[in-house]
Amino acid sequence: MTGRKLHQFCTELRVNEEASSELAAGTEAVRMGAADRNIGILGIIMIGLAGVVGAGIFVASGIPVRIAGPAAVLSYLAGALVVIPIMLYLAEMEAAWPSTGAFSDYANCYLGPLMGFVTGWMYWSSGVLGMATEVTASALLMHWWLPEWPLWLFSLFFSLLITGINLLDIRGFTRIEGLFSGIKIVALFLLILVGLAVLSGLWPGMAPVGTVNYFAYGGFFPRGIKGVFASLLLVIFAYSGIQVVCMTAAQATNPRHTIPRAVMGTGLTVTLLYTGAIFVLVGLLPWFTVPVTSSPFVTVLERLRIPFGSHLLNAIIIMAVLSSMNTTMFGVTRMLKSLAERHEAPRFLLKTDRRGIPTRALAASSIFLSIAVILAYLLPQKVFLYVASASGFISLFNWAVITVTYIRFRQKVSQSRTPFAVPGYPYLPYASLLLLLVVVASIPLARGQIPGMVSGLLLAIIYATLFFLFVRRRYKATA
Repeated sequence: MTGRKLHQFCTELRVNEEASSELAAGTEAVRMGAADRNIGILGIIMIGLAGVVGAGIFVASGIPVRIAGPAAVLSYLAGALVVIPIMLYLAEMEAAWPSTGAFSDYANCYLGPLMGFVTGWMYWSSGVLGMATEVTASALLMHWWLPEWPLWLFSLFFSLLITGINLLDIRGFTRIEGLFSGIKIVALFLLILVGLAVLSGLWPGMAPVGTVNYFAYGGFFPRGIKGVFASLLLVIFAYSGIQVVCMTAAQATNPRHTIPRAVMGTGLTVTLLYTGAIFVLVGLLPWFTVPVTSSPFVTVLERLRIPFGSHLLNAIIIMAVLSSMNTTMFGVTRMLKSLAERHEAPRFLLKTDRRGIPTRALAASSIFLSIAVILAYLLPQKVFLYVASASGFISLFNWAVITVTYIRFRQKVSQSRTPFAVPGYPYLPYASLLLLLVVVASIPLARGQIPGMVSGLLLAIIYATLFFLFVRRRYKATA
């Protein structure tokens, strides 16, 4: 939907609280105008899993474990309770009104142009920061094999590789992500099964580990309940890629039905995989020995002495991290194009090739990804905590905006004309806002996360300032 159509639609909606017919017309216009909409529910779930299962669990999971101890299992469960309802709110709005700009378009419509502008650019920033973490993670994993090679060289190579994959058409992109998702999900599932076998004594040649690591070193809560709260921001970072599910609406087959089901399928699968993986990890390794600068799961396989197992898993994890980075690039380029459609980003970013790929938005995002190469060179051991916490805080900000937008959406639009409704309104979205506030309040409990929070707040202030300086007058002129 173009910026002009969006502005016209939102204006009509604000003056008519019973604008169900306009909503249906807007949805039909998007449906008729979308090109190459051919992703089914399974394809969307696989893209979602590709976006969310990456560095956050395979590489950076050691940090929440070090902060919370074995109770990190509860942290990942709490993360799911925060994330899944918010994604369902977004899915309900997406099913009623598919848009490539997703929650940025909805924030523009229901909360005003300022929030639409800020959330769109915050999502793009979070994605670029997330990719910076992932490309550095990939370089660190390659460094495990080739310790004498410079990290920046790996980072540069992987950045160019991801840009190239995103130049494929949507069918080729979906095939690649489906393959990557399948491999890494199977790998994570097999890790869980192997871990359970070792814990229960069913692994050949090894005595049962049992439950000793859950309670022997300071108990299940070695850092107290404070540790669980302190770890939540980095857990949120691990879930943040799930937003890409709703970014596929413009290419989805029948988005009214596929998007809500894809969100639930992705959310439940990720929750099972994350909590299961952390459960076996803290059962197999004493929590204070879990590595934070390499994959803890590779360390597990090294201790199990599976021939070539650690090397195979390291290769799979590199592929998993690149897959997550790939889908993030897909999301941020679509968001950047949507901002350009609303005249909130340079108009030259609207350029697409004959297959509908926003090539200039992709190029701009790739240029900013070069920051990751610099980070890999300057502070490879600190980049995870700083950049991941900044990306996690930005995700919290955007999820709060999504929730408030959803409340306004439910107030404005008759539910009899929308494809489905999330149960529990209005109590559930207000509970979500409370949970988000709890997570934000817990950030200072881990001092290493404070720079990320400050960076996120500064970004929000910078984008708000840019809106008032350069964008606000355009909306006044069209009002």
